[in-house]
Amino acid sequence: MVRLTAAKHNAKKLFRIENKGRLLVKLEEKMARLVLICDGDNLVTHKLGNITTIGRAPLNHIVIDNPAVSAQHAIIGRSADSYRLKDLDSTNGTQVNGVFITDVELKDGDKIRFGSVVAVFAGCCRKG
Repeated sequence: MVRLTAAKHNAKKLFRIENKGRLLVKLEEKMARLVLICDGDNLVTHKLGNITTIGRAPLNHIVIDNPAVSAQHAIIGRSADSYRLKDLDSTNGTQVNGVFITDVELKDGDKIRFGSVVAVFAGCCRKG
């Protein structure tokens, strides 16, 4: 069992990730985020807008400086109360919960892999 906890200073946001076969993310704020897991234990969070581009190039909204990530790797778009992830024909692909995808609706707690970089989607519309 892997347990990582990080609290952001000067903010009332608390993130907790537990690995029990699937990554879960709990947020105290109701805004969708992408939580990047860097160097095994550092968590970097990014608020998601209506359209969020992800890749190695500096013009992306979320820049991932890793050679396994394409310059324009993927895009996350908001549609009403849901978010969709689309791979932009990246070299190493995008996976959601271990499955390569081209276009998928994201669910809270989905584990996303951009090349070799892992992230977790923290949705704003939690159920139950």
